[in-house]
Amino acid sequence: MDQKMARVDISLILTRKIGKIKKGKYTYIIYSKDFPKSAGNPSCVSAEVEETTGNRLALLCLAAALQRLRRPSLLTIHTDNRYLQNGYQSLPAWKENGWTRTGNQELRNADLWRQVDKLFGGHAVRFKIEKMDE
Repeated sequence: MDQKMARVDISLILTRKIGKIKKGKYTYIIYSKDFPKSAGNPSCVSAEVEETTGNRLALLCLAAALQRLRRPSLLTIHTDNRYLQNGYQSLPAWKENGWTRTGNQELRNADLWRQVDKLFGGHAVRFKIEKMDE
């Protein structure tokens, strides 16, 4: 029997957006109208990260949220971070080029992009860029 994919919204909220930071904090919220409220819906998790960058913090937040998903879903990722959206669109080319950028340039955060790529497996993903409040 073909099971309908659940619609899942993930909101990513970062305390710092750009540059190198000593300590950053992220929060993600996972919500689905297709899951009962008694099953931990919505789910809100926060974490602090030492010595990172804004882009790395965003990837860590996304990876942590994706790790919570147990079945393929129709994902809408709400974020104000275009780095994630642009990176998602570039994943096929990076993989084809051995996880390097055009011109054989080093891909920053390649370790996390590989992890996120695996976690995207089986999901239908779209990004919605919008202002996220801290």
